[in-house]
Amino acid sequence: MSLSYSVITIARNAGSTIADTLESVLSQTPPPSQYLLIDGGSEDGTLARIDAARRRAPADTAVVVQAQAACAPGAAGIPSAWNQALRQATGDIIFILNADDWYEPDAARRVLAAFAAAPDTDVVVTPIQYRQAPGGAVLRCQRPRRLRWLPLLMPLPHPGCFVRRSLYDRLGLYDERYAVSADYDFVYRAARAGAVFTTLDEAVVSMRPGGFARQRLSLARRETFAIARRHGAGLVAPGAAFLARWLLNR
Repeated sequence: MSLSYSVITIARNAGSTIADTLESVLSQTPPPSQYLLIDGGSEDGTLARIDAARRRAPADTAVVVQAQAACAPGAAGIPSAWNQALRQATGDIIFILNADDWYEPDAARRVLAAFAAAPDTDVVVTPIQYRQAPGGAVLRCQRPRRLRWLPLLMPLPHPGCFVRRSLYDRLGLYDERYAVSADYDFVYRAARAGAVFTTLDEAVVSMRPGGFARQRLSLARRETFAIARRHGAGLVAPGAAFLARWLLNR
């Protein structure tokens, strides 16, 4: 039986970029069985662009658009929105795509083929490439690092992580205490639980430079340090990584 997949995009005032995101998802072959869009209170053209894309979505893609629910006390908005969508996701494989990123035309087929070829795989990981717009020059390609880097940094580019739904069932959803680094915490938990990761060589995701984490470097450093300590990395390696990122402004 062929694998199905759900795509999750969360957005807030992404009207200038989300059209590329929507087109890249809805033009995939095979199309997603479900596209879940969570809006965090957009006041620009985001919702109009989502509505226009929904009207031309493939007939076999269920497009679900929801306002983000109120966060619990102490919870961060991004992981809360991811979790809101994940609780409704029905696909075998979960794709998470930011509202200013996009998939390359053959992304879904390649990712699903990798899962089909290795049925024990829990996470397929691909490089991501940084570009200003679809069709633009590749500014930089970020390739996955080995998981042994986890005590120091997030080794996998999260937009290039495609996760089997059953892994969320096993591990739980994203930890909502982390505003920037909930993806790092989830990958850390997955690695410690023995999840199987498979890496593809070719980038199937493009990302505009200057994302959310880059805009909140100080918080990202603190969260990464706390997550590594929480997962038993000790003090020396996370502390050295924190200092290095502070000195390099990364």
